[in-house]
Amino acid sequence: MSEAERRRRRKPVKKKKSPIVVVIILILIILAGLLIVSRFMSEDMRGSLAEETASVEIPSGSTVSEIADILEENGIVDSAFRFRMQCKVKGQGSGFKSGSYIFSNTETFESLTEKLNTGAMDGDAIVVTFKEGQWLTEMAQTAAESGICTYNEFMAAADSRDYDYDFIKAIPDRDNALEGYLYPETYYFDKNSTAETIVNSMLSQFEKVIKENQIKERAEKLGLTLDDAVIIASLIEAEVKYEPERALVSSVIHNRLEQNIKLQIDASVIYSLGKRVTRVFYSDLETADPHNTYYVDGLPSGPIGAPRAASLVAAVEPEKTDYLYYVVEDTETGKHHFTGDYQDFQNANADYKEKINGEQ
Repeated sequence: MSEAERRRRRKPVKKKKSPIVVVIILILIILAGLLIVSRFMSEDMRGSLAEETASVEIPSGSTVSEIADILEENGIVDSAFRFRMQCKVKGQGSGFKSGSYIFSNTETFESLTEKLNTGAMDGDAIVVTFKEGQWLTEMAQTAAESGICTYNEFMAAADSRDYDYDFIKAIPDRDNALEGYLYPETYYFDKNSTAETIVNSMLSQFEKVIKENQIKERAEKLGLTLDDAVIIASLIEAEVKYEPERALVSSVIHNRLEQNIKLQIDASVIYSLGKRVTRVFYSDLETADPHNTYYVDGLPSGPIGAPRAASLVAAVEPEKTDYLYYVVEDTETGKHHFTGDYQDFQNANADYKEKINGEQ
């Protein structure tokens, strides 16, 4: 083979990209990201409404998510998701009122929330916010404070199974059967609503959340029932303060269940005591209650509070880890130290106790 032929057969050498080209590409990527964020947070939310105005009805008992869907369906906003996220970021939603509204085709996020907070056509709506992690008894107190019903009326409505939802039929026979199934959210009711109206709205929202996130189907793939998933989600809701840890706490629960290790979750002890306490003592761990996971093997007999969507998802989508223990390492953020080693856990637990004793 001649020298000329060898040169022809040589593979061409790839030229390295110039540092200037790389910098330009990075700048373009950053600019694109900023444009996306700017668009997402833009006050301009105009939807597909062709007419100048449209009459929209916000039913009593509607949640922020449902209101967002109604606005999108009527062409008032371009994205229900973007409206929901802006409400969350900007602290809007707790003051929204039900009723009949006239919206224009030039609405901004600010103008929409101003109208919804004012209650343009209906100033009689009663707003009730049930917080995530609340016990059924605490929800009853919240309902009573709204003036719609009494504490006992709410508890009686929440003790009934006379609601048309398939998931209720599968709840085992136990006290406070609907504990964990009344979805925590902000609701809007008219002054003639009843305790049954409130409970039904909360059950309706729970059904919507589990269907949207396929909680029952995902639970079954793990060999769990929907009730198991709700119980695990309630434990996660009660234990997690630092948001990124939901799936990690879920992994500890699943790992301990698989290895037949008692869950030993302090939040379940507090629930079994029937009163909110800031510290759990060794004597409390012996409380003979089916919700106390130091006392019973496996899952408690029922949920220990109202989980939100993030906890329900974490319950059926645990992180894959070998963790069996966790202990608080940052008392301000609630961040935990996770480990699969018992001695490591003991050391971390000793550090935590030393820290809280020093803070007192």
